[in-house]
Amino acid sequence: MSAPLEAPDPGLGGAESAVARHSRLQSDEEAQRYHAEGRWGQRLLVDVFDATVARTPDKTAIVEAHRRLSYRELQRQSENLAAALLRLGVRHGDVVAVQAPNWAELPTVHLATNRIGAIFVPLSEGFRERELLHLLAKARVKVLFCPQAFRGFGAAALLAGQRAALPLLQHIVTMRAAAAAGEPGFEAMAQHDGWRATHGAPWLHAQRADADAPSHVMVSSGTTGLPRCSLFSDNNTLVKLLGQYVTAAGVDEHDVAAALAPAGTGATGYNYPILTLLLLGGTSVLLEHWSGKHLDQALALIADHRCTVATVVPAQMAQLVQAGPLPGRDYSALRVVTNAGAKLPPAVAEGMERLFGCTVQGVYGTSEAGATAMTRVDDPVDKRRSTVGRPLDGQELRILDDDDLPVPPGAVGEVCWRGPNKSYGFLNDPAASAAVWGRDGLLHSGDLGRLDDEGYLHIVGRKKDMIIRGGQNVNPGAIEEVLLHHPSVGQVAVVPFADAVLGERIAACVVAKGDKPPALNDLKAFVREQGLAAWHQPELLVLLTELPRNAGGKVDKRALSQLATDASPAVAL
Repeated sequence: MSAPLEAPDPGLGGAESAVARHSRLQSDEEAQRYHAEGRWGQRLLVDVFDATVARTPDKTAIVEAHRRLSYRELQRQSENLAAALLRLGVRHGDVVAVQAPNWAELPTVHLATNRIGAIFVPLSEGFRERELLHLLAKARVKVLFCPQAFRGFGAAALLAGQRAALPLLQHIVTMRAAAAAGEPGFEAMAQHDGWRATHGAPWLHAQRADADAPSHVMVSSGTTGLPRCSLFSDNNTLVKLLGQYVTAAGVDEHDVAAALAPAGTGATGYNYPILTLLLLGGTSVLLEHWSGKHLDQALALIADHRCTVATVVPAQMAQLVQAGPLPGRDYSALRVVTNAGAKLPPAVAEGMERLFGCTVQGVYGTSEAGATAMTRVDDPVDKRRSTVGRPLDGQELRILDDDDLPVPPGAVGEVCWRGPNKSYGFLNDPAASAAVWGRDGLLHSGDLGRLDDEGYLHIVGRKKDMIIRGGQNVNPGAIEEVLLHHPSVGQVAVVPFADAVLGERIAACVVAKGDKPPALNDLKAFVREQGLAAWHQPELLVLLTELPRNAGGKVDKRALSQLATDASPAVAL
C-alpha cells in the first residue's frame, strides 16, 4: 500500500447507471413523490456522519472489549479505506462484502463504500460454505473482508479452492491478521493516507454517488432456503432510522447503545444500535459475540458502560430475563430496549421492564421492505405489549383478503405495505422481487393481522411457511431438501415447535426409510456436513408412520407443529 494511489477512470457511470444495474422497486413516480414530500433528500449516510464528526470529533464513537475509536479516528480510517478500495478498482455499483462478528470494521467498511458509491454487503459470521458461495456469487462481490479465523472458521481458507466458482471476486482482505500473499490487509488499507497528499480530500468527496442510488444490502432468508440480498439506498435508510426509529425509541446523541444482537446481517443488530448512533453522534458499545452460555458478558457490558439503550431479538431478551440483573451491578441508566426480528411474548417484555427498569419498544417489518410499524416509548403499556404499534409516518399499510381486497375495519387479513423505507428489491434477482411485491408494489408479508379502533396493528398469525428461531428466519424447505438425501429418511416435514426462550425451534417429522430410523444427532451432523449454517439443525425428532395431510392432499404442517410442541419438553419462563 506504499505506492501512490492513482485517480480512478473518469467514467464511473453515475448514480442512475448503478440503479439501472439492479432491481428498482420504487417507481419514478414514487421517488418523485418522496422527494416532493421531503422524505427523501440529497444527503448520504457519510454526509450525516461527517457532520457529526465536525461537531464532536473527539467523542467516542465505538467501544470494543480492548479499544475505543473516536469519531475523528473512524472518519479517517473510513476515508483511507475508501481511497484504498478505489486503488483496487472498486467503482460505483461494485459490491464489497464483509463477514465479521460485532467489530468496528463493519461500520468502517460501510462508511468507506458509501464514500465511493460502492454497495456494502454485511454477512453473518454464522454463514458457512453453502450460504457464502451463494451470496458471493449472487451479489457479484468484487472485494470480501473477513477474519483470518473467528471461532474456528475462516472464509479465506474456505474460498481458497473456490475462486473458479467466483470469477468476479478479485480480492479477499483479511482483518485482524497478517495479509495473505498478494492481498492487501485491512489495517494497512485503513491506516495508509498517502492519497491525501497526492489527491486531497475534494478528490475523494467527488467519488460519491447519488442518495437515490443503491448503497447497501440487508441479508434475509429466501423462499428457496438460501439467503437473499435486499438492496437499499441511503434515502431508504435515513427515512427508517432518523425519520422513524429515533422518534419511536426516543434515541438521541446522548445515548450509549449496547449492540448485543449479531450485526452481520445489517438489520436488527447493525442498523439500530450501531449505524443510528453513529449518525446521531452517540456511542455504540459492541458485544463481539452473543452467547446464551455467557450471559454475564452482555449483562456486564450494559451495566459497566452505563448503556442507555439496547437492541435485541426476542430470544436474547428472554434469556436476559431468565438470567436477571447481575448482583451488585447498576442498571439504572438503561432506558429503552428495542425488540426486532420476531414477535415478542408479552410476559418477556413485562419481565424485562420489571427487572431492569426500562421501557421495551418494538419494531415490525421485514428486511426487504423496511419497518412499517413501531411501538413508541410513550405508548400505553398494553399497546406496547399486545401490538406492534401504529403504522409509521409515510407508510401505506393495508390489510387484504385472499383476493387482495381490503378487509372490513377490524377484520383479519394479510398485512401488506409499501413506503419510503422499503428496499429496491433483491440484488440481481428481479424475478424474486416481482414475486414478493407483485403488481401493486405492496410487500405481501405473509403475516395475518388486524388494526384496532385506535390504529394499532395486531399480528395474529402467519400465512407463509417460515420458522423464526430467536429472530433468525429459517426456511424449512432448505432443511427438508437436505434431509431427504439422508439414507434413513423416507419422508420429512420440518416445522416449528413453540419455545419460551427462542419463540420457535426446529422439529423434523420423519417417516423412516428401511428398518432403522435415524437418530436426532445423525440428522444434526448430516445438516452440518451439507454446508448449512448451525441454526438449520433440527432440535427435535418426531418419528411417524405417515405424515398427516389435509383435504387437499398437502402435508398438514399446522398439525405437525402442534404435535411437535406437545412432544417437546415444556420450557417455563
